[in-house]
Amino acid sequence: MIQEILLYISAAFAGMIVIVHLACLIGVLRNRLADALRKTAASSRLPFTVTVIVVAKDEEENLPPLFASLESQSVQDFQIVLVSDRSQDGTLDLMKAFARKHGERVKVLESTETVENLGPKQFVLDIATAAARGEILIFTDADCTVPRQWVEKLQPYFEDPQVGVVFGQISLKKEKGFFRNFQAFDQPLIHQYNSATAGLGMPGSCFGNNLVARKAVIQQIGGFRNLGYTLTEDAALATAAAKSGWKVRVSTRTDTMIETVAQEHWQDLVNQHLRWNGGAFYHEDFATRFAYRFITLYLIVSVLAVPAAVFLPFLFVLPAASLISVGLMAFIAGVLYRPDKSWYLLRLVPYTCFFLVFYAFATLLSIFQVPPRWKGKRWQPAHHE
Repeated sequence: MIQEILLYISAAFAGMIVIVHLACLIGVLRNRLADALRKTAASSRLPFTVTVIVVAKDEEENLPPLFASLESQSVQDFQIVLVSDRSQDGTLDLMKAFARKHGERVKVLESTETVENLGPKQFVLDIATAAARGEILIFTDADCTVPRQWVEKLQPYFEDPQVGVVFGQISLKKEKGFFRNFQAFDQPLIHQYNSATAGLGMPGSCFGNNLVARKAVIQQIGGFRNLGYTLTEDAALATAAAKSGWKVRVSTRTDTMIETVAQEHWQDLVNQHLRWNGGAFYHEDFATRFAYRFITLYLIVSVLAVPAAVFLPFLFVLPAASLISVGLMAFIAGVLYRPDKSWYLLRLVPYTCFFLVFYAFATLLSIFQVPPRWKGKRWQPAHHE
């Protein structure tokens, strides 16, 4: 009798997780369809005033490739605001040299303050936003490079006056070694969950290294500092914009897809996921928090069910549902955005299996409130209940 009850419960939850992921798939494909139907004409000038914002701390090694990609943009009539956030290396000097090269269109600021009760970037992003002249603000990170038509192809989304926030795709280079190649699989996969929720009209998360927002939206919500303490201010911005009645769109175009670098060490990767998990697991929006917890807690249970299934074979339905569901999202991410599709698809199953175990581990750390380390400091995740 007990085994029959467990069987029905396991089958019910397995079915629910598959249904949730099928809904996510619909969200991803809705974004793709919306871009396929949207027509834009090439233009040598931007219809809006645009500012690109980069906040960096100790990024002297990563800034030169980013600067080169900004210099090669297909349009050049946009402002660039660079902020050095308490950097101890040559970051500020590189920014100043870049500004001297490009004159008044580049503005360099330095922040030396540490503000309590705010996340690591909220205060500095408000400094950058205040200095921006553009109606449209495009955010990226120092460890990214952007494609040639990035600025040109992102801003037409705002021709719809109801669009307040847009975020684009991300990619990582395929390199030698499992550790780096796993990240090239991991981050675009996570991004598809962000894309799915936005496509379903329930935006709850995004990555801030390829993020665009109307300056008016940020001003309307009172700036990043008014989002409350958060380690994921980008996701909080998207949620706040949606709550204020703005549309949050996803760019599925590969010519707006930025490329970022992999973490150097496993500890860095775990800390990165702790920041992301903490932001979602303790998200201020109840619906976002509930949906994320359902998926991640199911993921943990399904991983733990594997050894138990040796004695109770029907429990294999739990990890099987996780593998099918997450594998489906990974498959879509590869088909839509990976140029090396054959390499990617050959490794889909083992990388998905490792993703399940790794993400279950990172989520457990988040549940136990393990503080992530970022830029040399431990940060406590926000706690909304």
